[in-house]
Amino acid sequence: MNPHSLLNHCIQLLDVIERAASTPADELASAYMRSRKYLGAKERRAVSEIVFSTLRMKNTAEFIVNTMLRRNARPEPQPTLAALVGTMTAVAPLWAGFDPRSVLDDAANMPTDPIAVAEHLYREVTGDTLPPRWHSELVSLLHELDEGGSDEFGSLALVACLPEWIVAHLHDGGMTTDEIRQLGRAMIVAAPVVLRVATPALSRQQIIALLEQSGIRSQPSTLVPDGIVLDHRARLYQHELYRSGAVEVQDAGSQLVSLALAPEEHWRILDACAGAGGKTLHLAYLQRDRGEIVASDVEPRRLGFLQRRLQRHRFRSIRTEPIPLLPLPRQKAYEKRFDAVLLDVPCSGTGTLRRSPEIRWRLRPRQIEHIVATQERILDTYSRYVRPGGILVYATCSILHGENERVVERFLDRSTDFVPDPLAPAFERYGVGLNIGEEQWSLRLAPHTHGTDGFFIARLRRR
Repeated sequence: MNPHSLLNHCIQLLDVIERAASTPADELASAYMRSRKYLGAKERRAVSEIVFSTLRMKNTAEFIVNTMLRRNARPEPQPTLAALVGTMTAVAPLWAGFDPRSVLDDAANMPTDPIAVAEHLYREVTGDTLPPRWHSELVSLLHELDEGGSDEFGSLALVACLPEWIVAHLHDGGMTTDEIRQLGRAMIVAAPVVLRVATPALSRQQIIALLEQSGIRSQPSTLVPDGIVLDHRARLYQHELYRSGAVEVQDAGSQLVSLALAPEEHWRILDACAGAGGKTLHLAYLQRDRGEIVASDVEPRRLGFLQRRLQRHRFRSIRTEPIPLLPLPRQKAYEKRFDAVLLDVPCSGTGTLRRSPEIRWRLRPRQIEHIVATQERILDTYSRYVRPGGILVYATCSILHGENERVVERFLDRSTDFVPDPLAPAFERYGVGLNIGEEQWSLRLAPHTHGTDGFFIARLRRR
């Protein structure tokens, strides 16, 4: 397929994602590809990678293109085209190390020129031409942004490719201008695929060797003991290692949540926000299937994903049971009955912006208030199920201080029978590659500091 047609598909898919209020972008992309069966694997890859890159850096790409057009008295196209042009020809190659040619050439079966393709698309849509040396002007604008002052939230938002209100929230939470810039830049680079060894029958090195035999190169994670980082994205779901339950796809940050709980083999554990069950399965693996894990969720329908995944693993220690969020008389049976409770609570998902970039543009500050209220209700309800001396781990995949430290601080203020419990002994037990203080009981993970998705983990103990 010629590159002009491929980029038109990118614009169409971007428009579909822009119009959607809540459906995840990856689901919309899958539906778009399924409805266009004439798109081959290489074409689907090109459209997907370019669209998701554009979503990651949309505000900055659109800003530099429209600034250039206004300076040259040229008509501004629809926002999706402006963002696509800026991403392909300037922001992605210079800031994210992604050259669209790497996928366009493959899909078009010929050498391509993203600058020429952008000129063609602009002329096709507006009936006008881009000014001479427009690409050089875009690059200059990008350098000006990068090198200029970013003390104002509006400027910093463009430098970090984040909405202004998120930049303000991060600043209020104690992050410096430079830290916000580094975080934002790390969030525009596509996340790697990380696996977790999920069977005691094979070592990490054996799995790496088996992956290489099937053409998938990978490296051991330096952060988590059972983690494997793929060199490149690959189709894993039909691979025998995945189908047999030998590996799970799980970010290293997500793996650290279960390791922070550090379960003993005999413990009775409540995973109260189990969702699709990635951490539930990890806990059962850590316990060697010798404990008892009750997997629940505030949205019980999500437990169906876990039940399907259990068919690959055959853990006997896991059972799913919806335990309502609101306290009811029959819940007395659960009070102080669990050795540990894991609360991987519903959150904004801002820690996953590399994978779900549309979140940053859909989320609004008022939504955070509702999310935090839910998080606090969950903490207050399920903390009562921890036995005296037991462990409570609170976790989010959010980078926002308001969902993380502030929620835990307020909980400790009103729940005096819980105290912070150090993370270091838990991590040392598994040989986790993190340098943390002996008394440190909470942890922020982020792509610019740890190479993971953004996570927050706090470990508490009931007196």
